[in-house]
Parts: sequence; structure tokens; C-alpha cells
Amino acid sequence: MKKFITTLRDYLNENEDSYSSFKKTYHQKKQNFVNSISSFKDIDDNKIREIFDFFGTEGYNDEEDAFEDFKDKINEWRNFPDPVKLYRIVGVKDKKLIKKDELGEYWTPYKWNLDGDMLMSIGYELWDDETKPFVIEALVPLSEINIIQTIIQNLSFPNEHEINLKNKGKNIKFVKSYKLKGF
Repeated sequence: MKKFITTLRDYLNENEDSYSSFKKTYHQKKQNFVNSISSFKDIDDNKIREIFDFFGTEGYNDEEDAFEDFKDKINEWRNFPDPVKLYRIVGVKDKKLIKKDELGEYWTPYKWNLDGDMLMSIGYELWDDETKPFVIEALVPLSEINIIQTIIQNLSFPNEHEINLKNKGKNIKFVKSYKLKGF
């Protein structure tokens, strides 16, 4: 019995080291990959496949659909002007309560995406009667887009068309805000 326990302990220690080594190598490869992407222009077809390997394609039915849709998104993001105009909806009781120095991290490049579906995704149905949806328009330097988080978000929820910003939107230029029509 003593020999069995010693053998088992040795086996577990050897495999734990192998697993730890694998885990460390994987995390290092992932970090190197993440560091290799500093703009959307760094992403080609091969990188898209690597992105899928590291982050998955959870929001899609299959990888080929994901590849075609995601490639289209990457091509569009590559062509963003610098700065790019982005939109966001916030719930406030008065337009004056919008914090222009911290506008938030979740945005969309599409005005047409500012609809009831978006309101539901941000919890509109839980707001009190005095809280109203306001659209914020901002000019965002491309350097303020959190590229990796935008990628992950769009792979998980491709229909949200979300652009994620760094620093909760602190380094962007507020353009205007207005009440969302129809609400």
C-alpha cells in the first residue's frame, strides 16, 4: 500500500508539472497573440482563425458563418476614419445628468442600431418612469478602442455590433446628446 501511494503521488506530481507547463505555455502564447494585435489592420484571414482558436465563436451557429461575418466586420473596422463617430444610449432623468467626462465603454458605430432591441439589452424595462433613453454621439480616436474586447464581444454577441472603449470613454470627444425618438 505504501508503494502504491508513493507511485500515485509521483504520478500526480509529474502530471501536475506537465499540466502547469502546458497551461503556462498556452497563456504565454495567448498573451503574445493578443500583443500582436494593436489595430484592426493587424488582422488578416490567418489571424481571424487564430482569434477563433483563442476566443471561440460562441455567438454563431458554425465557424464558416462566423468567419464570413467576422471578416466583414474586421474589414469595416479597418476602414473607420480616425476619429470615428460612435453612438450610445444611456438612461437619465435629465439630459444635464450625462457625465461628459466619463461617457462609458459600450458603443455602436450604427445609428440604425439604436432601437428597442438595444434598449432591452441595456435593461430599459427595469427603468423607472422618469428615466428616459438619451443617445450620445461622440468622436472616438481609434487608439481608444479596446480591440481585443471588441473582438470578444462581437464573437459572443454578433448582432449587438458593439465597439468597446478603453478607460470608460474618458478620452473621447462628446458631440451631442438627444432623447431617443419614440420613447
